[in-house]
Amino acid sequence: MLLVCCIVLTTAISCVHRPFGDDYYFQAMGADQEVVVTMDLSDPHRLPAPLPASFTALLSRVNRVSVALYDPKGYSDETEVLTAQDLAAYEYYGALEGNIPAFLTNSMLLWDDQWQKIEEDTVRYYRNETLGLDVYAPTRGLLLFASDNYLQAYQKTWKDRVTRIPKSLADRMANSLFGFYIASPQAMIDVGIALPKTAIMQSASLLFVIEEQHDGQLTLGGIITMKSEKLANSLSILLKSSYISDKRRKGEPLGDLTDLFVREDDAVYIQGMELSQSQFDQFSRLFGSLVSLPAGE
Repeated sequence: MLLVCCIVLTTAISCVHRPFGDDYYFQAMGADQEVVVTMDLSDPHRLPAPLPASFTALLSRVNRVSVALYDPKGYSDETEVLTAQDLAAYEYYGALEGNIPAFLTNSMLLWDDQWQKIEEDTVRYYRNETLGLDVYAPTRGLLLFASDNYLQAYQKTWKDRVTRIPKSLADRMANSLFGFYIASPQAMIDVGIALPKTAIMQSASLLFVIEEQHDGQLTLGGIITMKSEKLANSLSILLKSSYISDKRRKGEPLGDLTDLFVREDDAVYIQGMELSQSQFDQFSRLFGSLVSLPAGE
């Protein structure tokens, strides 16, 4: 909540700034086993779930929040499927993007007794022990945050940034309401589809997005890249069979399956899968948990 107040007080005279040009901040995320989530906050009416109360004050100032989650203990040999309840044990870093004036925001943090100035080598940032949060605005339009290792996040995504997420996938994520990406998956977020753990372990990367169709229907899209064409073909068959079985069990019409699951080389594309109420509820809980992280709730 303190972070929210600082930004709201200092953004009245700022303007939008894109420090990475046509690239996206979150493209420098996505190291092995990181779960990268990005959310478009520019139009609250298009969001798939209500925002936490304290975060609504930011809507007129912030147009995107991007978060990378990782297990500080590392991953076991077992694949983990994360739910909203699991996120509290994960460390994270990321950024708010929008109308954020760097000098004014950092000055507010400097003079707030609940934020402590930290300097590591030539890098400065502010820490709030109560929130368990480190923050700093390195440039206009961008506020970096981290729950644990701010210096590493700063170097990876700003000072020595290297693009990890391909532009074509990043465009798909940025143009959706909500998207996430995982390279070399050992863990993934529960997106409400029956994706076996064995299939996760055999995938090279996972991309899922929530998209809004012209009629207002929210749909799930995805690109699952497997380690071989043979594995991709098996996954395509498995997903289609699982989808049909689930629809028949619920007594629901199958609809047009022609282009719902499409395999191209080593990738399986999920195209326009309508979200069920249970899937929508899962995303709602997950969405609320994720946007609460940088809000300090």
